Amino acid sequence: MTAGGEIVLVCMPFGDMFSPSIGLSLLKAELAAQGMPARVRYFSIRFAELIGQGFYYGLSSTSTPSIQDLAGEWIFSASLFGSSPRDEEYVDLILRKQALGADDEPEIPASPALIARIRGARRQVDSFLRWCLQDILRARPRLVGFTSMFQQHVASLALARLIKQSLPEVFIVLGGANCEDVMGAETVRQFPFVDAVVSGEADLVFPELARRVLQGQPVSGLPGVRTREGIAAEFASGRFSIGPMVRDLDALPYPDYGDYFAQFEACRYGREWLPSIFMETSRGCWWGEKMHCTFCGLNDQTMAFRSKSAGRALEELAYLTDRHPGCDVEVTDNIMDVRYFKDFVPEVARRSSGATLFYEVKANLKKDQLRMLRDAGIRSIQPGIESFSDPVLRLMRKGVSALQNIQLLKWCKELGVEPSWNLLWGFPGEPPEEYRRMAQLVPLLTHLPPPGADARIRLDRFSPNFEQAEQLGFADVTPLPSYRYVYPLPNEALANLAYYFTFRYREPRDVNVYVARLEREVRAWRRLEEKQDLFSVDTGQSLLLWDLRPAGRSPLTVISGPDRILYQACDRACDLRQLAECLARSAEGPLPAEGIERRLEPLVERGLLVRDGSRYLALAIPLGEYYSPPAPAVERFYDLLKVLGTKRDGGWIVSAEAAGNASRRALGSRNATTRGRRRTRGRARRLTASQFTTNDQGEVFIRRIGSP
Repeated sequence: MTAGGEIVLVCMPFGDMFSPSIGLSLLKAELAAQGMPARVRYFSIRFAELIGQGFYYGLSSTSTPSIQDLAGEWIFSASLFGSSPRDEEYVDLILRKQALGADDEPEIPASPALIARIRGARRQVDSFLRWCLQDILRARPRLVGFTSMFQQHVASLALARLIKQSLPEVFIVLGGANCEDVMGAETVRQFPFVDAVVSGEADLVFPELARRVLQGQPVSGLPGVRTREGIAAEFASGRFSIGPMVRDLDALPYPDYGDYFAQFEACRYGREWLPSIFMETSRGCWWGEKMHCTFCGLNDQTMAFRSKSAGRALEELAYLTDRHPGCDVEVTDNIMDVRYFKDFVPEVARRSSGATLFYEVKANLKKDQLRMLRDAGIRSIQPGIESFSDPVLRLMRKGVSALQNIQLLKWCKELGVEPSWNLLWGFPGEPPEEYRRMAQLVPLLTHLPPPGADARIRLDRFSPNFEQAEQLGFADVTPLPSYRYVYPLPNEALANLAYYFTFRYREPRDVNVYVARLEREVRAWRRLEEKQDLFSVDTGQSLLLWDLRPAGRSPLTVISGPDRILYQACDRACDLRQLAECLARSAEGPLPAEGIERRLEPLVERGLLVRDGSRYLALAIPLGEYYSPPAPAVERFYDLLKVLGTKRDGGWIVSAEAAGNASRRALGSRNATTRGRRRTRGRARRLTASQFTTNDQGEVFIRRIGSP
């Protein structure tokens, strides 16, 4: 680093090493625009080099071990507070899970190898911090700002203490999610080497803070800025101000990621890995303004939804993808602005930049909207699917139904969009019988993308579950036990610094018992990923439903006439009235509701349709323009043909009647769950709708690709 920089912004472990900090990059750009150049130092990259990127990535991005263990914070705690006789207790009780009681959620203990990696990383911290300190000393800055999110707080504090000891005149400021509200106030109160903490959005207030520091003026009194002079009054009142929110997001600068890419390209991973970059098009949450999801701790006092104009968002996307070609773009929005489907999304598709984007969305998307996202390169989404139970979703205040969640998963697989989602349970008042019903449902969904995680809910600060704990059925809310081993501080201070909390239920319930079967089914679902399928082929006169799931009743079901019309109408969740209207508009003519129910019941019994009251949803994925089964499922399909079919004229003939009567026992291991992927020579086989035809005798002909 060149000496003489007056402002240094720091990203400590365990910040994401494969992406730059959008917060620091925005601040750097804004400071530059106001004549105050700053440098961003990614000491996170250096630590990843020391301990290994796989281990680092697990701690920073995939919660390995669980985020609830706070292993990343514990790694740096001895350098901040000194070694403790309780360090071994942390390893035994938190990492090895020796303290779990019968009512606690079952957790997988850290492996001996992982514990050894954690201990090894801890031993490298002191030399790492000395290296960071020397880097800072060479710059001799007047202000050092740290971003603190997730497991970055203790590492930031440990380096801040060393800087203050070596350069007492340097102004130390922290900001980020770990500094919101009372958490920031307690940070200032407990750590005298921290001069200030910024709570809330820093875009408008931090440049003013920096200007005052550089001019030797006091910073107390700035909105959202915690200082030692003001925290006593805030604690006394119980009210903690936040920084001014940015109302016009178009006025923000483009984030300056130059420092990150220079440092990443110079590290040992620069030649092998291509980082992703962050972009924001909105802040706040329009759904949260109406109905705050009970478990969500995001936004706090910045819930008000604001978004950039489509024109500004498009210009910024073009700028970032041009400046950083080939990088995936992860949009940081809590939820996509629905107005973007009118302008931003279609224009991104038209421009065909080639960039792959990630967005958080609401799960009630229409199929046309999902197709628009796909065509725009938004191939990865986080739709907030947390349950397949309407009563539980109502407790969460999600504003979607179980069928909408399943419907979106099905459309995602058809259109080639990857959904990131989790299953949550353990809400006070949830009906245990709903989990038995979901356990019966999951085997029908094994051809769809499985959840990334499934777990009992945790209480996060700022969530309604935390803020209204007693009202919503929680009691004895306390910080997670791991906080005691990270911060050797009084209980009151721990309660103010913590973001994650544990609890007991006001009305006792045995969650472990009633979710046990569902957990087993979800584990099986993950094992079956890409090896099972349920797809449909429309030949014009018949609809072929090929079922490669272990739960399937028959490998092939052929439907025609009204049944074909009804099943295709159920591509989206439809009630009986909608189905009656659809049939009335078709050449088949109308049927009464009870007649429609009778026709659909056999498909429900075979698990090809799911029913919720009077609403139906087809589970098969249409083979066509967007979708062809994954290679493992295709191989299993051809294995199935060898059992059911007869070779003829460059293909196979399968009798629908024979396939319908075939039992799973008769099919044996060829249609059972398989392990691994079968080796194939040359190009992997695929399936297309044009390979399938039917005749009047109820036979299906499947032509081999390459045959005339």
